[in-house]
Amino acid sequence: MQKLSSSLFMVSLLVYYIPKVFKVKKSKYLKTHIAIGGVSIAAMCMALVQNIGQADFFKYIGFAGIMILIGVTGYYATKKSGLPRILHIISTISFFVYLFISIKFF
Repeated sequence: MQKLSSSLFMVSLLVYYIPKVFKVKKSKYLKTHIAIGGVSIAAMCMALVQNIGQADFFKYIGFAGIMILIGVTGYYATKKSGLPRILHIISTISFFVYLFISIKFF
């Protein structure tokens, strides 16, 4: 589940940012980004449940928490621009920071 969640997370980012780089504005890309991101969050929560009682359980608590934060801020970013969008970007960046920290220290 961890690999599935990570792969879907990266695909979700690619689906959103590649059309944005080429200045293609289509709502289908945003909807696809949201759908794949939602499946990625669900997969990370299932990975958290699978790792209950294992040594790396606390690592997955952090990953699942950040993924849920990304989903919540992403939901509010679709409703309003401004602060929710900035928080969504910050939470997405924090995922990669946490990934680096967890690889380096855990």
